[in-house]
Formats: sequence, C-alpha cells, structure tokens
Amino acid sequence: MKLLITHVTRMAQGYCCVAGITEGDHAHVRPVLGRRLDTGLLRPNGGPFDMGAVVEFVPTPLVTEPPEVEDHLFDPDECAFLGYVREQRLWELLDQTAIGSLEGIFGPALERTGTSASLATGQGRASLGCYRPKRPPSLQVRDREDRRSIRVVLEDEGMEVPLTDARYYRNNYTEPDEKRLAAARDAIADGDTVVLGVGVSRPYASRIDREPRHWLQVNALHVETLRGLRLAAIDGQV
Repeated sequence: MKLLITHVTRMAQGYCCVAGITEGDHAHVRPVLGRRLDTGLLRPNGGPFDMGAVVEFVPTPLVTEPPEVEDHLFDPDECAFLGYVREQRLWELLDQTAIGSLEGIFGPALERTGTSASLATGQGRASLGCYRPKRPPSLQVRDREDRRSIRVVLEDEGMEVPLTDARYYRNNYTEPDEKRLAAARDAIADGDTVVLGVGVSRPYASRIDREPRHWLQVNALHVETLRGLRLAAIDGQV
C-alpha cells in the first residue's frame, strides 16, 4: 500500500500518531503499532513519516470497534519512505477530500459538549477526515499548569478544540512553535484557504465521573500558502 501522510499527531512525549490517504481510492488509513508510534519513526529522526511523505508498507487490517475503522497494523522494518509529493498535488488531494461538515465525516453520532464534540465508544462512522471550515479559524495558545498547547477556535461551529499537529510544536513536539504559529495566523488573516485534518482521540474520560469518549481534535492545520510545511528537526529549528 502507498500512503500519502496528511495527519501527524503529537501525543505524550516521545510518541506520535500518523495517518494519510491511499493511492487511488483516497481512503483514510492509520498505520498502528499497538496504540501509538515512537517519534523515532518520524522523518526528522530517520523514520519514514512526515507531512506530505509517501510511504509504502504491507498493511494488516485490524478488527476494531468504531469509530477506529482506519487502523492497519504494519511492520516498521517493511515500511519505506518513497519521497515527498509535490506541494501543489498535496493541496489538490486535500481539497478534493475535504468536506464542509463534521457530521459528514464522523456521522450523526457526533455529540456537541460545550465548546467541543465527541463520540461514544463503539459509535461513529470514522475517526479521521478532512474538514473545510465555513469561516477562517483562529489559533490561540492556552496555558494550563505546566503545559502550553494550541487551540483551534471554530467560530462557525461554536467550538474550541486542541491542535495536535506536531509541525506546530518544538522541543520534541512539546511546546508551541511561536514562529510557525505566527506564520499560520498571518496567512489565515490574509485570506488563505484552510483545510483541517480532523480526528478523534483514543477514548478517555474528561472527568472521573464520566464514561470514556473519543474527543474531537485537529491533527493537521493545512494552510494553502504553507502547504509544503514539514516536521521541524528534533531540536525544534525550522
């Protein structure tokens, strides 16, 4: 299988998640090893995965519970980096696969909760997709205890969801990259088209008295004039 990487998600320090669209039918696929990947598999660290990279591997579809229907097991030793797709071609594919409705991606089981949205375990038609917001999103940095994170504000949806795109974080993808964030804000303010690679998290409970759910997040912030943006080197430099 040849896969064009369109989602690169930061997770707990030292781990990540990647996904992309297949050649030909443009289906979303998430290569997995258990629940998450080591960041050593990212291109800046010598691995095959990066935004816009084309990788080839032999997938093994997994029997998974919805919404995680895209998961495919793979062997890192048999996964090859084939190169990067042309920036314009990447944007064309994102534009072709993007739709203007979150419910159109995840299905009617997507429930709004305050300024976020989530799926119950076992519900939803997908856990990945490309979303075209009706109005330009804004980007804000949030400080919580000893952590700083980026939030995507979707005014048309009345929502504020985390940006987990590893390209916009530095210091081993743990801190917001202010330089890249400023470039994205400027481009959006100038009227650039935006496509969001959206997904839902692995299930977790937002409070101790609540059931685990899959929570909405933005795994990839695609901005037209920044469409060639790749992962930064491990030391956080552009």
